[in-house]
Amino acid sequence: MMSSKSIVRKLSNSRLVVAMTLSACMGTAQAAECTLVPGDSVGMDFTQRVELLSNGQYEKLEKLLATLHKNNLNSEGGDLLTLRTLVELETFSMGQEALVHMWVDQRPQSFFANLLAGSFYAQQASFARSDRPAAQVSRAQLGAMKQFNEKSMAYLETAMRLDPHSALPHSIAIGIAASQGQAAGQHAAQWLQVANQVDPKNLAARINAVNYLSPRWGGSFELLDQMVEQAKKTLSTQSAHYLNYNVVLGKASHQEVIEKNKEQAHAIYKQAQSMCENSTSARKGMIRTYLR
Repeated sequence: MMSSKSIVRKLSNSRLVVAMTLSACMGTAQAAECTLVPGDSVGMDFTQRVELLSNGQYEKLEKLLATLHKNNLNSEGGDLLTLRTLVELETFSMGQEALVHMWVDQRPQSFFANLLAGSFYAQQASFARSDRPAAQVSRAQLGAMKQFNEKSMAYLETAMRLDPHSALPHSIAIGIAASQGQAAGQHAAQWLQVANQVDPKNLAARINAVNYLSPRWGGSFELLDQMVEQAKKTLSTQSAHYLNYNVVLGKASHQEVIEKNKEQAHAIYKQAQSMCENSTSARKGMIRTYLR
């Protein structure tokens, strides 16, 4: 069994992955400071959860996650906070497929076990494809990606049945659909639409959509701007602001990476940081795109 110190070290190293995946920073419409930017340290709560997973104490883990999720839904950030926790567990499980399987095999009716398995295999699919341009991805890579995505969707669809009011499985399905054109017969935008119907106050699916419905994946920023305006009808002011901040950050990244326009990218990164002054992503973007 891994010691608590080893777990903390591993999760501390995974913080960068979590931050990049979620752009996890919550702002308000009035204040420039974001209140939920994750720190570099890992709390005892994270250590406790991974120890329960490692030790096979699944019932205790599920009760802990259920309480956490319930509290999250009544807090700013909502289901996105639960998704962060899931990503922490997924990152801890990397290279330990048996760890994921033991939980879901022993507790097949567990929403969180199926959700973790779905997330785990979606990430494996991403690794299989690699981050190369589409033209450089081999048939073997695409085949492996498809197999992992099929495994992922099987678990995610089970999770959807187990908790029909949660949009968390749909948030992961958005990425799968974007990577291969569709998932279970639906495109990424359709999965977002279903997520919003299942849970009109969801934030996790909308945040994932910022990436997967962007021009880089065949979408548009006009579509994302419309998503933000629609979300304002059901989200709190803070959550809607955070969503808009992520769209602005996505626009800056597009100008930097796709358009190769550093001047424009710098201006938009600056706009993003004005929305969330303690955003390290915006600040680093400003530094990368600074022109003397």
